[in-house]
Amino acid sequence: MLKAFKKLWNDDRGNALILFGASLPLLVGAAGIATDTIQWTLWKRQLQRAADSGAIAGVYTRLNTDTEAAVRAAVNADLAINNHVGIALQSGFPAVTLPADDGDKEKQVRVVLQLSKALPFSSMFMEAAPNIVATATAASVPGGDQYCVIGLDKSASVTGVEISGSTFLDLGNCSLIANSKHKDKAASNGTSGNGQAGSGSYVKAASLAASGGVQYSNNWKVSDYDPNSPPADDPFAGVPSPTSCSKTVTISANANQGYPYDRTVAGGDVAGETVCLVGGGNGQNANTVAVKGAIKLQTGVTYVLNGQNLSMTDTSASLTCGGCTIAMTNFTNPANTGNIKITGGTVNLTAPTTGTYKGIAIYQDRLASDSGQKAQNHINGNSGQSITGAIYIPGRSILYNGGGNYVADSTVEGACMMLVAKRVEFGGNSKVKALDECETAGLPAPKAGKRVRLVA
Repeated sequence: MLKAFKKLWNDDRGNALILFGASLPLLVGAAGIATDTIQWTLWKRQLQRAADSGAIAGVYTRLNTDTEAAVRAAVNADLAINNHVGIALQSGFPAVTLPADDGDKEKQVRVVLQLSKALPFSSMFMEAAPNIVATATAASVPGGDQYCVIGLDKSASVTGVEISGSTFLDLGNCSLIANSKHKDKAASNGTSGNGQAGSGSYVKAASLAASGGVQYSNNWKVSDYDPNSPPADDPFAGVPSPTSCSKTVTISANANQGYPYDRTVAGGDVAGETVCLVGGGNGQNANTVAVKGAIKLQTGVTYVLNGQNLSMTDTSASLTCGGCTIAMTNFTNPANTGNIKITGGTVNLTAPTTGTYKGIAIYQDRLASDSGQKAQNHINGNSGQSITGAIYIPGRSILYNGGGNYVADSTVEGACMMLVAKRVEFGGNSKVKALDECETAGLPAPKAGKRVRLVA
């Protein structure tokens, strides 16, 4: 028997099988751990993406409805779409909190998700399945854009900024934004949404943004298209409408003076005064200040059109105002504020750099009734047009056809102008300087637009 065991001991046949059997537990263990690790990692990644998406959705909701209930509802709705783990969250999750603003990080939303799921191999050695936790914090943070054009209308059924026809628009380092929430064309190239649209126009801008969808064009030099952006603030929201005038001046013909005529409206006007302009006489519309001939307004005065329209249609007419504001309102019924129709002649306006209407060349009452139509206000320009300052029409739409025979990327000097209206449509030719080049013109200091980003 002993001899037989010695012979077996010295026999090397089958040693690979013996070694394989000895190492099999190690191989099975390594494969089991590897499989479980991959599954845990996948769940963790899916859970983190769900938390990230939920936090971002929460911030967008805070920007419009800043209540905890609304934010929680938004997070839950987003998770129903974007949580692909396929495992129920543990009780008490998602945990949603609204941290206080922290420097530039505003409207913060923190979302914590947690789940637990046993895995085949690991469960043989663990008393309980480990928790998988994902935390995400998003906030509204400053972007790099400064908006020279703002469409304030937040409706989901309108186009807030439209660039159509053969428009030439050069904003340089400035940007355009529509606060409209229209899902497809809050900011529009005027035709279809494909990249070949806008072929008849030229646009140069740092970005074209909107709270809703943005149409783009491969024919434009727009660095970034930013749909689903936070709405831009109204930079003149605190500027009041005038409520009275210190004197009244009639812009009309009389028996001895027919149109066209030249006149400097300066008779006794004093800087700091608020002067009402009225039209009428000699067959003219009493509700319209019609500019014919050359009208020059006195520097430093606020000129009010109380329930009056502003009209200039003659190609030989001109309206000049250095360092003053034309303010349109209606003292007794702001809804009936007049409109602007400048389709001929030359406009040369410069806003004041101090006072209540600092930086505003044309002001229209924010309570003016809105018909919902395009081009309630209409300003055409020619090569001699110059508006330095803001055109502020927060309650109605405007069609701005600009002025100046610019060519693409030309060195022609742009205007220090800002256009803020409920809805904006562009045509014609316009070249505008960036706001950081225009602080001496009284315009607001550049304020970067907002972006929703993950911050933790």
